[in-house]
Parts: sequence; C-alpha cells; structure tokens
Amino acid sequence: MTHDISSFIEKFYCKHYKKLYTYAFSILRHRMDAEAAVQEAFAAACESPAELMNSENPVGWMKKAVKFRALQLLGERKRADTLLLTLTSLSPGVNLSAQDGADTELELLCQAIVSKDEFDFFLRLALGATTFIEESKRLHIKLPACYKRFERIRDKLQRSIGKYYKHE
Repeated sequence: MTHDISSFIEKFYCKHYKKLYTYAFSILRHRMDAEAAVQEAFAAACESPAELMNSENPVGWMKKAVKFRALQLLGERKRADTLLLTLTSLSPGVNLSAQDGADTELELLCQAIVSKDEFDFFLRLALGATTFIEESKRLHIKLPACYKRFERIRDKLQRSIGKYYKHE
C-alpha cells in the first residue's frame, strides 16, 4: 500500500470511526461486536482501497461494508445461540450449581470423553468466553469447520453423558 493510500485510509478512519461505530452498534447492540465490525470493514477497505477511494460516497461505501459485517455477526450470533449448550444442559437433572464448578464430576467425565483441547474449545464457546469467529481464527480453520467441530464435540459429550447417567 502506498503512502498516499495509507494516509487517506488513516485520515478517513480518524474522521469517520465514531460515526461508523455508532452505526454498527445500532445494528448489533454489543460494543465489542460493533468494534469488530468496523475494524473488519476497514480491513476490507485496506485490501481494496481503490474501491473506497474511487467511490462517489466513501462514507456510504464504508457503511455498507460495516452493515455487511454486522449482519454476518448477527447471523453468527443466531447460529451460536442454537448451538450453544452449557454443561448443565448436557446432563439434564444434574444440579451443577451446588457443586464446585472447577471440580465437578461432570467436568471430569467430559475430560475423559474428549481431549483437553477439545473440551477447552467447547467450554470457551459454550460459556461465551469467545466467539466462533475468534476460535476459527485462533485455530486457522474456516468458520463452518469451527461450527462443525463444536457440534461434533457437543454430540459426543451428549451421547456419552446420556449413557453415563442412564447407568448410574
């Protein structure tokens, strides 16, 4: 990227970030997701700066990019809501709140069923400590593969835990 392009994008960012962030927040109603949407829209602008710079309305171009990313995040959030299960829902009828969360029998059982890395991945997502986007980037896999991995682990845990509690 040339110095002129870099300078243009930097000035544009400084001048319009707050307006674009407010727009993203109005769609997402979540501070970190709104920041991510704006940052990713600017990353897209950096990948194809000519489109932004040659646009008749650069702010409108960026608003479309922010809206597109915000809607993607909403879709991911909706998919996550349908996928996410807490440990409690993995074992209906078991009261985890009365136990120490770090040493529960259920957690030990889960760790015996799947690898530590798989269990940590599952917990981060199930407990909302991270997003599917963040995990897919961390693992260097595509987003659909991240969803599939979560589903496979969840299904494996559900089957094994169901069998365990039936035999108890």
